[in-house]
Amino acid sequence: MTRFSRLVACAIVLFLPLSSAGAAVPDAAALFEAKTVTERDSALAALETAAPGDPAAAYAAGAGEFFTALEILAGGLHRHGFESPQSFMLPLMRLPVPDNPDPEPLTYGQFRAILVAFRDRLEKSAATLGSVPADADIGMVIDLTRLGIDLNEDGQIAPDESAAAIMASLSRGGGVPDAAAPALTFRFDRADGYWLQGYAEFLMAQADFWLAHDFKNTFDGSFHMLFPRAKLPLQDTLVPLDGGMNGGILTSEWRLADFISLVHLINWQVVEPERR
Repeated sequence: MTRFSRLVACAIVLFLPLSSAGAAVPDAAALFEAKTVTERDSALAALETAAPGDPAAAYAAGAGEFFTALEILAGGLHRHGFESPQSFMLPLMRLPVPDNPDPEPLTYGQFRAILVAFRDRLEKSAATLGSVPADADIGMVIDLTRLGIDLNEDGQIAPDESAAAIMASLSRGGGVPDAAAPALTFRFDRADGYWLQGYAEFLMAQADFWLAHDFKNTFDGSFHMLFPRAKLPLQDTLVPLDGGMNGGILTSEWRLADFISLVHLINWQVVEPERR
C-alpha cells in the first residue's frame, strides 16, 4: 500500500464512528448505516443541530462532514467521466470513482467549483471536530463494511461503495471497489478526532494550492488525460479513439506525454492570494 493510500485508508477508518459508549448520539445508526444519501443527510443534520451541546454528537457530525466532503469530490469527478491515472503524483485524484458511460462536459469553472465545494466541506468538518472539548469521553465503534459514501451520484450507498471496499481498492493501487470486502471493526476516541481534524486541514491545503492559482491553460492543455470524454479542448486531437485508459501514467504513452505537458504548463498566476 502506498503512503497516500495508507493515509486515506486511515482517514476513512477515523471518520466513520457508528455508536457511542458515552453520551447518546441522535440518529447515529441512521447516519452510519444509511443506505441512501437522503437518509444519511437527514441524520447528519440532526447531529449538527445537537453538536453545540453534545460532544459525542459534534464528534460524529464532524466525522460525517469529512466523509461527505470525499463524496462531493467523488461525485463531481464521476459526473464528468473521471478516469483515475492511479498515480501518486496526483494525490487528490486517487479515489476509486466508478466508470461513467455518459459523462457531462466539463469546463475549467466547473472543475474549480468542485474543488471549492470539497474544500469548504472539509473546513466545516475541521471546525466541528475542533469544537469537541479536549477532555471529552469519546468511545465509538464501527464496522466499515456497513457504511460508505455515494461514489456515482445515484443516491444509493451500495456495498461496493463501503469504506472497507474503498480501502481495499486503494490498497490494490486503484480500480473499481469490490463489494465483497472483509469485515473491519474499530473503536476510536478523542485523540482520533484530532488526527482527523489535521487530515482535513492537510486536504484543504492541497485544494487551496490549486484554487489560489489560475491553471486554466494547464486544464485546457492536459486535463483530457483525466477526463477523456468530457469535451475538453484537445480531446478529439489527443485522446485515443478507444479511450486508451489502461494502466497508470507511467505505463501509457499518451498519458505520460500529457503529464509532461501538464508539468510544462505550470506557469500559474496567483488569483486568490488569501488561499496561500
